Amino acid sequence: MAATGPDETSTTGRRGVGPSQWVAASLVTLAAGAAMVVFFTTDVCDQQLAANGSVVRVCRHPQMTDPPMVVLGLVILVLLGVFFSEVSGFGITLKRQVEEARSTAQEAIRETRQVEARHQETADDLADGVREALSRAQPAGPAVVPASADPVDQLAARYNEIRWTMSSGQARTQAMSDVVDDMIRLLRGARDFDVESHLRSEDRGMRLAAAAYLYANPDPAWGRRLAEAAVSEDKPFNEYWALKALREVFRGNCEFLDEETRGLLERRKHELLPGNDRAKQIANLLRDCPARRGGRAAA
Repeated sequence: MAATGPDETSTTGRRGVGPSQWVAASLVTLAAGAAMVVFFTTDVCDQQLAANGSVVRVCRHPQMTDPPMVVLGLVILVLLGVFFSEVSGFGITLKRQVEEARSTAQEAIRETRQVEARHQETADDLADGVREALSRAQPAGPAVVPASADPVDQLAARYNEIRWTMSSGQARTQAMSDVVDDMIRLLRGARDFDVESHLRSEDRGMRLAAAAYLYANPDPAWGRRLAEAAVSEDKPFNEYWALKALREVFRGNCEFLDEETRGLLERRKHELLPGNDRAKQIANLLRDCPARRGGRAAA
């Protein structure tokens, strides 16, 4: 019989001993004492057949496999659970099994929420696509504006079209990623790109273009505005790329990451599910730029 994994004490000092623990300690002492008394004062006798054919009475001290000793051992094992986070005895680890079951349940809940979120996002995108198609088909409406010749606008329109027409999945994610890659190649080194208007645009494709521009042309002066745009995005893909761009913006420029922006990112990280790709981007950024203490970055 063994006990492992004592409870951790608090960071402010040794944990106090509660009344239940005093009672448990007393009972453990009594049970251990009873086990010793039984072992040394009680004999277990059996009748055995001797070699000459006669029946003899043979006595011995109790063993751990005898019922009374097993009962006392189980009592001590249960009482030790008051002091230890994990108690193992006779090959059984109760606490570990409970924790594993709880972890499995929590993981199932997270996966269910992620699936529901993806389905809801797809439904919203398809609804947006239907509304866009209906608005273009209105006969009494204003004349349809010709498609823009600007390649950035064309890529933004392409991104929106993918969102409206493709269901959630690896194929759609890859198609949208291809659009971002094209945006980054197109905008690298661009001089006349209006970052502010693209960040403020109601068009998701235009906002994505702003993230692509800052990813290709990092400028820490845009760090605060980009962070605000990232955490307010209504689509995970846009938020993900805004956060990737934000990491590039602050790479080597951690002094531009003020405490208000840091707090904004930390709050958003706590809102996201553990293991989420956007939460990882925020965690990586905050790791690259640790909190400042006394005017210096923390080690």
